[in-house]
Amino acid sequence: MTPKIATRVIATMMTLAMALTATTSRAEWWEARTSHFIIYSETKREDAEGFARDLERFDNALRTMQNMPVPGPDVGDANRLKVYRTGDTDRLGYILNASGAGIGGIYFGRAGNPTSFVPAREKRSLSRGIDSSGPQLDIRSTLFHEYTHHFMLTNFSTAYPHWYTEGFAELYSTIRFNPDGSFHVGDVPQHRGEMLKQLSDTKLTRLLDTTVKLNGLEYYQSYSFGWLLAHYLNFHPARKGQIQTYLSAVNRGEDSLAAAKNAFGDLDALQREVRRYKSGPFLGYDIKPANYVDPTVTMRRMTAAEEAVMQAHMRSLRGVTRSQAKDVASDVRAKAAPYPDSLFAQLALAEAEIDAQNFDAADAAADRAISIDAQSPLAHYWKAMVAMGRGEKDKSAYAAARPHLVKARRLDTYDPRPAIAYYQSFYDAGDAVPEPAIIALEEVFPNAAYDATYRLLLGRQLLDEKKGDIARSVLAPIAFGSHSSDEENPLQPVIAAIDAKNLDEARTKMAEIFKKAKDARDGKGLRAE
Repeated sequence: MTPKIATRVIATMMTLAMALTATTSRAEWWEARTSHFIIYSETKREDAEGFARDLERFDNALRTMQNMPVPGPDVGDANRLKVYRTGDTDRLGYILNASGAGIGGIYFGRAGNPTSFVPAREKRSLSRGIDSSGPQLDIRSTLFHEYTHHFMLTNFSTAYPHWYTEGFAELYSTIRFNPDGSFHVGDVPQHRGEMLKQLSDTKLTRLLDTTVKLNGLEYYQSYSFGWLLAHYLNFHPARKGQIQTYLSAVNRGEDSLAAAKNAFGDLDALQREVRRYKSGPFLGYDIKPANYVDPTVTMRRMTAAEEAVMQAHMRSLRGVTRSQAKDVASDVRAKAAPYPDSLFAQLALAEAEIDAQNFDAADAAADRAISIDAQSPLAHYWKAMVAMGRGEKDKSAYAAARPHLVKARRLDTYDPRPAIAYYQSFYDAGDAVPEPAIIALEEVFPNAAYDATYRLLLGRQLLDEKKGDIARSVLAPIAFGSHSSDEENPLQPVIAAIDAKNLDEARTKMAEIFKKAKDARDGKGLRAE
């Protein structure tokens, strides 16, 4: 090979390498929008579009089964579930600071920004180069399970015992869509099969008694056995209507075990029936929605700025401790630096800098966002949150947040965050909360009900106003979230005090909950949500 030819070959190879680097360094990210979801997907367009369509069909299926309008009212961008999809479980675990956890999906019900993270593809185990194990995690079912929780909290104020909350979500997580627009309900969640087979049944007299603290094995089994019991009670003709009778009694404040005996009869007989049912066959049915229309999905290739910032932004959205926040803010800052004119990049940077308590840098990013789009509600919201952050040390700073919160609320009436923060700006400053702020806090309930922290804020305010019955309806749906041997849901004593008409005790218990949460955040340096 002559020197000239060798030089040409080397130059060609370098050009190809540079082209390959340029191609691989910029991931292909797509935004897919439906009526109830915004998907940010590091996949091919067709995959992102199909995934979004399945999610919207799932929401439509839930609405159909609950006799609700399909596709339902507009919820605004703030209340669409944002789903971030990237890599496999290993890659997602690294981004979310949970390496080795085998994450199949995480959901955060934050008011104004409900968020979920899922892998873009299943993780498969390879043996001698052959995929011998099949999928280890069912990403789709995991997300369906979590969205069922989100959907029920958003649309209903019913208090479900822990076993039914999880069993019901598992029941719907296996919905299967048919090409003709119908869907099938009742498939078995395969990942629960081994637990049902290997572990002993949970005793119904313990599972159905919300005052009982389940031991570790019982709690673990309550997910799979909860699915089995929920499946049997919902599908077996002989038990038709009994679960509704039971849940209605529990929501009236009746003793849960007595309510179970009244609704189901002999619990030992029910235990034997469910044990036999475990061997199958499992009932199910197809549902064909009337006037079915395939969901509309709007696709957009994300910009270079969005793609550059996305994974660092995901780390920020996941939630950070104060020590982690510094590293994440540095990462977002570096990725956003080439894009001072990108609204997305500057909003992401403002949020990350606030978490790191770099308030001057956050203020500058929020100002850049406002200069890019003065009508951006999020730009004004993050500008306000800079002042709220400063208010932790200088209470006079809270006043500076309020004009921006008012403007953000006016620009996007669907987003509950400005109204919640407006209320908190008075409460946290130690000022008397004006009536308009209280009204605003109550008004956003339809768009924030999926957020447990918001329900706590509203419940506390209602107790302060001596509105015990309303406070109970707000708090009860999140009062049974823990039913294990080592922790008790602290809301259960609050509900008990309300039922006993002792609102002063309920207020005292609620104050203890907020103090404990604050102490935990301060002690661990956690990002406050």
